[in-house]
Amino acid sequence: MTEAELLQEADRLGLLLAEKAAVHDREGSFPDEGLEATRRSPVNTALVDGCSWLTFGRIISRLSRGNASFATAWLMHQGSGAAFLALADPEQVAFFGAEFRQGAWFGNALSEPTSGNLFLMPQQEARRVEGGWRLSGAKRFVSGCDRAKYLMTNALCDGQPRFFIIDKDDSIHVEDIWDTMGMRATRSQLLHMRDTLLPESRQLRLDPSAPSVISVGLPWISIGLAEASLAFALDYAQARRLPPRNSPLAEMQWIQFSVADMSIRLEAARALAERAATATDQKEPNAFLLQMQAKVVANEAAIAISTAALELAGGTGYLRTHPIERYVRDAMSGPLMAWSSAVIRDFLGKQLLGLNGPPSP
Repeated sequence: MTEAELLQEADRLGLLLAEKAAVHDREGSFPDEGLEATRRSPVNTALVDGCSWLTFGRIISRLSRGNASFATAWLMHQGSGAAFLALADPEQVAFFGAEFRQGAWFGNALSEPTSGNLFLMPQQEARRVEGGWRLSGAKRFVSGCDRAKYLMTNALCDGQPRFFIIDKDDSIHVEDIWDTMGMRATRSQLLHMRDTLLPESRQLRLDPSAPSVISVGLPWISIGLAEASLAFALDYAQARRLPPRNSPLAEMQWIQFSVADMSIRLEAARALAERAATATDQKEPNAFLLQMQAKVVANEAAIAISTAALELAGGTGYLRTHPIERYVRDAMSGPLMAWSSAVIRDFLGKQLLGLNGPPSP
């Protein structure tokens, strides 16, 4: 597919996801229809097949418009699944490449209960055994882990952080604790690992200078939510009629000012996300900093636009018969996802001031 065709396909998937988004949110269930549709779709392998980072981001925003929970889980799957390219053994690369293309789901099992935002700096130690290491510990916020066949995970091995692709086998127990105010359909459960094998043959040789799929993609989750919120506000303002003249809500000046502000925030956030993705495509040295800035701006735009749209709809918007209350709850998760807004500001401040220290947890 061309990149334009990929975006058309993402639009189709977004509409499919929207059909049952409210049900999955209410039940806290995983969007299996989205999983099956993306497995069969060229968007699943678009990134490993060479699409641009800008197109990849736009695909995520379109999925997020339909169901931000699924878009978030899919982004984690993409980041974990594409990691097979960092395996040293060509046979392992070929095996996992085939599994990824056939639709196997990969979960991101990096975050630890005690590591905070620093999911790349594991605290749990694995013990050396023949053929690798064994880990007993826990990983949290593993989106879509119920459906995962493989996991990307990490541990301290011989005192050094190491990363692996592993089977989600019988040594791994999923604790069903996910009952949240938003992003309910991600099913981001807690995993308990009991002497789980981390095979040396599946150790990832990650290039720290290479773009992170998740870092590039996260701003676009919020952009998709902001786009959906603005679309709701415009539709509602034009359709709602007010007594006694039966005039549309859109004729009120404060409504006009409100949607104007929403559009300004959205365009600014989208422009920065596009700038960050383009910088990543062009391998600019400041690409990572732009990705972090784009995440903060997009997170804040999604919250501001969704809450303004909720205010525009009034008490009606507070009812679950409209999607805006879900958009608000989902948007609130953005600044909490690693790196959180506070950690990003800490990191950016140090970089800009020449202190170059690591971000605080």
